Amino acid sequence: ADVAVRCEAAASVGGDFYTFARLGRGRVGTMLGDVSSHGLSAALIAAEVLAAVGIHANSTTPPDEMLTLLRDSLADELEKTEMYLTIFYGILDPTAGRLVYASAGHPHAFRVPRTGSAERLDPTAPPLGLVEAGRFGRRMVPWHFAHDLLVLFTDGLQDHANDTGERFGEARILARIETDRACTPQQLVDRVFQDLADFGGPAADDRTLLVLRM
Repeated sequence: ADVAVRCEAAASVGGDFYTFARLGRGRVGTMLGDVSSHGLSAALIAAEVLAAVGIHANSTTPPDEMLTLLRDSLADELEKTEMYLTIFYGILDPTAGRLVYASAGHPHAFRVPRTGSAERLDPTAPPLGLVEAGRFGRRMVPWHFAHDLLVLFTDGLQDHANDTGERFGEARILARIETDRACTPQQLVDRVFQDLADFGGPAADDRTLLVLRM
C-alpha cells in the first residue's frame, strides 16, 4: 500500500484518529474517525477507540461487526460524556478485488477511480453514540487495485473557514484529488493542505486527510 495521512489538531490534542491493520492474504483494514468537538475529552475517546481496535481487529471480524464491538465497548463512556463519533472502517482485499466497509455516519469517504468522478462511500448507520442499538450494515464496492484511491477526511477540513467566513468546502478537496489523481498519495495530501493554507483562516477544528492506493 502507498498511503499518506496528515492529522492536525486544533488544540494540543484532538479527536480525529486513524489506524491500519494487516489482516492476512494481502488484506488491509483502514479506519478513520472523528469524535464530536475537539481537545482533551475528544482525544480520550479517540484513544479508547484505538485501544479497542487493537483488541478486536483480526481476519475474521468484518467491518460491521467491528463497529458493533466498538459501540458496545464505548457505550458507557459516550453516554457519560454525551459525545458521539463518526467512523469509517473498510477492508481492502486485493485477491477478491473489492472494498468491504461499514460507516457510522461518516460522509467524507470516497473511491476515486482512474477516470471519472469520485464515488461517495455512503454511511451505513448513524454515528456511534447517537443510537444505542441496531445494525450497522455492510457494503461491498469493486476495487481496481493500483488505480483506485481511497480518500477519507474529517469535517474540519471541509468546514474550515477563511477570514471572510467562506467555507473551504468538499468540492475543493475533491477537485484537487480528481485533477491530480495520478500523483502519489503524499503529493495529494500535501497539495490539499497547501490549498487550505492558501485559502487562509485559523483552524477551528481538527483536520485529517488520508489517501491510500494499493
